Amino acid sequence: MNYKKIAERRRSALARSAGGKAVKIHTEGKGIGVVKTLAVGFFILLQLALMLLLFLGVTTSFIWYQLLAMALSLICCIHVLSSEKTGQTKTVWVLFLTVFFYFGYIFYVLSSEYIFFGRARLRYGEIFARTAEYTPEYPRLSVLSVQTARDCEYLKAVGGFAAYTNSPLKYFPSGAKLFDDVLKQLEGAKKFIFIEFFIISDGLLFEKFFEILSKKAADGVKVRIICDGMGSHGTLSMKNRKRLKNAGIDLRFFNRIAPMFTFALNLRDHRKIIVIDGKTAYTGGCNLADEYINRKLMRGYWKDTGLKIEGGAVSAISLIFLRQWEFITRTAEDYSPYLLENAADAAAGEGVVVPYADGKDYNHGICKGVFENIIAGAQKRLYIMTPYFVPDEDTANLLALKARSGVDVKIILPDLPDKAYVYRVTIDNAERLLSSGVRIFKMSGAFVHAKLMLSEGCAYVGSANLDLRSYYNQFENGVYFTSPSAMEEALQDFEKALEISTEITAENAARNKLFSRIAAGVLRIFSPLM
Repeated sequence: MNYKKIAERRRSALARSAGGKAVKIHTEGKGIGVVKTLAVGFFILLQLALMLLLFLGVTTSFIWYQLLAMALSLICCIHVLSSEKTGQTKTVWVLFLTVFFYFGYIFYVLSSEYIFFGRARLRYGEIFARTAEYTPEYPRLSVLSVQTARDCEYLKAVGGFAAYTNSPLKYFPSGAKLFDDVLKQLEGAKKFIFIEFFIISDGLLFEKFFEILSKKAADGVKVRIICDGMGSHGTLSMKNRKRLKNAGIDLRFFNRIAPMFTFALNLRDHRKIIVIDGKTAYTGGCNLADEYINRKLMRGYWKDTGLKIEGGAVSAISLIFLRQWEFITRTAEDYSPYLLENAADAAAGEGVVVPYADGKDYNHGICKGVFENIIAGAQKRLYIMTPYFVPDEDTANLLALKARSGVDVKIILPDLPDKAYVYRVTIDNAERLLSSGVRIFKMSGAFVHAKLMLSEGCAYVGSANLDLRSYYNQFENGVYFTSPSAMEEALQDFEKALEISTEITAENAARNKLFSRIAAGVLRIFSPLM
């Protein structure tokens, strides 16, 4: 696929249809319905104002409150510094507690997961305990490299994720190719269809899905859809929600936006999952919206990736979906009809496939661990495509270490940003690695939304970005694999993207400009929230 020609055609079409005016890129977090969002925001601000008035009343009534607030903020600072939070997160909290000591400790206490997520964590614990029997036994795999064996052991230890050798993979270099294949497979569904996306949006792609899903539901196929309450808020119209319901399709929202101040609003379901009859599954960076197939006019080409999974590993993806479905619906059921028997049985295959998930339903930073394991294991090359590059210090230092050790480290970022403030921090973070030998590229005329990490021995494709939100605040999923054919397809895709990318060097880096460095430095303070 010639990305450059596609990007030029898209720009020409944009100029003809919009009179040369640029259309802003629509991506995560930008599709929120204006009226409803303003209403929700108003009520949240009202609650904060009432809290502030109450707070001011207390402070003026009690002279000793200032000393008490200072003491409580100091205690919170000590708790922050002794916690397992990242260095950047600690910096933000200590700064906040010091500057706003009058009320900072209140926000710190309210931000505790024990308060805003405690009950939810208990429910997830109950679900995982009840469904533990569906977690496949970890098969003995004899033909593995030392590094792959360690990576598989890690995923088994942190989440019980099994390694499969009986699961063929197909890599897709674009959302259009991915969804073309998905639509063909949906036509053949006989039993059930599971769909889970951060964004589901009105448009041509939705209509193609609805046409097939409504027919399948009428034929008795069980169709279940999960979408995020923020990501799909305002993008999926009430009209289409009713159409889905009337067609017999079960649509549920994860963590709906409510007019109430809570840190739980920051927790989003960012997973991308499609499962068909328990035999075929898909994942990657794409959401169910027209921009992901380059149907909606944008400033350039929308670059994304995806995977098709078949065989035993599909059951692991079904299990991830079913547990989230049970959490949302509060309805326990028998999972066995949706899972393959003896799915984890070792069989001859071309490589290892390990589907996994991450989020507050697990007690470990699994996405961060997978990324760092792949980086640490790279001996010859390490290729990364990501829309956002906001890693913690551990990941950044590990990338620098590999480059200094002679590993060919290349990172492809977008040429066109979707969020200016995140993009500025992304570029600044990337340019900080130039001195260590990491090579940074921007894909010309494109917004790179792909999530790909590839070494000479293994690869990752999934929903997680290389940023702190994916590490700590979002529910994500991905696939770790060593399948040679899929890895070769991913390598070829990366190299094609590299051909039309512009390299950032020490001479043309944005960090050469004083304003850019100052702006990025200020924004970096808040990077844990990005």
